[in-house]
Amino acid sequence: MPVLKRAAAVYMLLLAVGVAGHFLATQFYDPMLEGTGRDAWLIFDPLMVAGAVMALVVAFDRKRRLDAGGGDRSLSREYLEANGTLYFTAALFLALLWNWFGTQFVEPSNDMGLVWILIDITLPLLLAATGIRLLREASAQSG
Repeated sequence: MPVLKRAAAVYMLLLAVGVAGHFLATQFYDPMLEGTGRDAWLIFDPLMVAGAVMALVVAFDRKRRLDAGGGDRSLSREYLEANGTLYFTAALFLALLWNWFGTQFVEPSNDMGLVWILIDITLPLLLAATGIRLLREASAQSG
């Protein structure tokens, strides 16, 4: 299991760097997203969906383990982190799917640029945080 967690973590971290880097770089080489920038986003989009699914699975597992632990049901940092991460990840995933479907599968395109900006800013942060958490868990399990 630690190997799978490490692989998922590396994927998420690389994707986070790629999305954030491309988000910033497009301002310099294709700010209107009419050429290469748009083509690159069409490649990134399914990778982002896969990363968001992985983050959602990790967040759900974290919440499930917290709920299964029983014990103290008071409001704690772990409770807030697990629930906040799960529900934020689910909302971001739905926004990502809606915009991606509107770009990829609907004619005429009905995606929203501001939603893409929100996704492209927050998804790398979520993926990086989730990836780091998975690396720590994998290290704890193997060592």
